[in-house]
Amino acid sequence: MQLTYPCHRCDQLQRTTVAREDTSVTCAACHYVQSLPAGAWQGEQPARCLGCGNEDLWRQKDFSQALGLLMVAAGAIFSSIAWAYHYPAIALGILAGFGLLDMVLYWVMPDVLVCYRCQARHHVGTADENFGAYNHELGERYRQERLRTEQTGGSPPAGPAAPASPSH
Repeated sequence: MQLTYPCHRCDQLQRTTVAREDTSVTCAACHYVQSLPAGAWQGEQPARCLGCGNEDLWRQKDFSQALGLLMVAAGAIFSSIAWAYHYPAIALGILAGFGLLDMVLYWVMPDVLVCYRCQARHHVGTADENFGAYNHELGERYRQERLRTEQTGGSPPAGPAAPASPSH
C-alpha cells in the first residue's frame, strides 16, 4: 500500500510503500525513522493512520481535485458557448457528457483513506465501509486542534481529538 505522509521531524511530504509486516518508515529527506502504530492494520487495510496513529480517517476517491475543478469549469464554459450560439441541445449534451464522464470516473477511480489530523493519504484501492465520507464537524475539530498547536508551539496529541466543549 502507498502511504503519503508528512515527516514528523522535517515536515516534508513523503511517499512510501508500506506492508503489513513493516514496523517503521524512514524519511528520505532527513532519514528520520518513524515507528508505525501498534495494531494499525485490520486485515489488509489500515485501521488507523499509519502516519500519526489517529483512528479518525475518511474515505474519498483518489482523484486530483484541481483536475476535477478544471473539468467542471470546462463543462460550464463549453456549454455556455453553445448556449450563446443558440444551440441548447448541444449545450445540454455537453453538460450530460461531462456528467457521464464524472460518473464513470467515480466508478473507476480507487479509494484513498485520509487522516483528519496529519492529512496522511493511505492509497488502499477499495476502502472498507468502516470509513465514511468527510465529516465537517470532525474536520473542524482537528483544524482547531492544529491552530491551537501552532499558536502554542507544541506537538499535536497522540490520540483522537478531545470533543470540543460548547462555548457559552
